[in-house]
Amino acid sequence: MNKLKIALVKQEVYQDLYVCSHEEHDPARILFSSQGRVGPIGLMAELGADFYIVKEEPERETQIYRKVIPHIAPYLHLLKTQTLDKIPGQEFKQPGSSHANGEFAVSCYDIDWGKYDIVISINVSLPTHLVLSYPNTLFGYMIGEANMATGKARFGYDITLNQMARGIVAAHCGVVDFPYTFVAGNTLERIMKEALNRPSQKKGIFMEINSTKERPVTQVPAHFKPLQDKGFQIILHRQRIAENLTCIYDSKYFVKMGGRSIRGNSVAEAISLGSLAIMNRNEVIHKELIIDECNVKSMDEAVSLIDKIERNPELYRKLLDKQRAVVDRYFFEAPLQSLSNCLTEKRNNRKTCKYGWFDKLSDRLCFFKIK
Repeated sequence: MNKLKIALVKQEVYQDLYVCSHEEHDPARILFSSQGRVGPIGLMAELGADFYIVKEEPERETQIYRKVIPHIAPYLHLLKTQTLDKIPGQEFKQPGSSHANGEFAVSCYDIDWGKYDIVISINVSLPTHLVLSYPNTLFGYMIGEANMATGKARFGYDITLNQMARGIVAAHCGVVDFPYTFVAGNTLERIMKEALNRPSQKKGIFMEINSTKERPVTQVPAHFKPLQDKGFQIILHRQRIAENLTCIYDSKYFVKMGGRSIRGNSVAEAISLGSLAIMNRNEVIHKELIIDECNVKSMDEAVSLIDKIERNPELYRKLLDKQRAVVDRYFFEAPLQSLSNCLTEKRNNRKTCKYGWFDKLSDRLCFFKIK
């Protein structure tokens, strides 16, 4: 596969991901500036992608963010001048940057998108008419919460990224499996090792945040006490991303038990950080991440498995290597190959660039209720 030139784009009203200049290219500094989640940092860390924050545009399609998380939509304009923790209801958040999105926002019309092979937008950052003016560039959008507009590619974009990671390699433009956390098996470990200038401490058990309802997490829930009784330190979630990633990087195990089911991005992140993930496969959408040997149904089973692994260091290395291989395949190699295939199809078949009256009508009806 030839090296692809890629751009990742978000709007100044988006409540997650990185808050930095488009001139920033250090993966650690980009990652640590995030307002919350890790996101597709592998685009920058592994593929040298550029990252842009663009100004909000008035077109209907670029206003889709108002429907994605409607309960905070009325306040998202504040992110142009304020940080996430100033948004009503988000006061407990600790964004990684002290800067507002708007401080680094540029006009989407000031960027030559034609110099990129692939442009990935979080939500719909670029208006349709702009996308259509670059017929040689593959444009994709990823809805931040994956809760709408994932059934087909809309708004003149070539692909919609559905946040799934099933190992399905797309042969054609349209719906593409592409996870929100796009990383290889050791991407995050490599970033942390370089940023901290030291290896992992490999101590303790990090409790996945959704094992409890408490926000922010301040105490170990009762159902994790059996692990404490065995002498294991239980490490809790931190609100600021750099601190949280450091805690996972230094932990030996990453355990999810009880609480709500999760998509699995946090699991892929833990594995990429070098922490062995142990949990009930039925509590994770990305079930492939939980290999058979680490699939436990109860805390008693988790305690028993960790006891067994602690007595066999070679088993720990074997299981972690196996999990890393899964992340490599599902969260990096397959989605990257999909992007490459779709780019080839678009450039070989210009019909994929067409955006006719039926598409326009369908898109307008789909979002007729957007105010």
